[in-house]
Amino acid sequence: MANVETFFLQPFKTHRKRLVPGQRVPARTKHHALSDGERLGRTAEGVAVIHVTADDETGEVSALEVLARHGAIPEEFEEQIRAL
Repeated sequence: MANVETFFLQPFKTHRKRLVPGQRVPARTKHHALSDGERLGRTAEGVAVIHVTADDETGEVSALEVLARHGAIPEEFEEQIRAL
């Protein structure tokens, strides 16, 4: 039972006066995720850099962490992350 670490960026954009998630952007490493998040944060309205640890066989998530936030992130998103 091996754990797999995944990093991705979750950009946000305004749609009908609400912040909504855009398409996730995968990152190869933590370093890439943090630097790409900082760069994307300059143009997107908001970006969250996410680190996920999951079981390789079952896909069950054992840890989910927001590594960085840039710009505006919806409150609901933060609550959903904490609930997992």
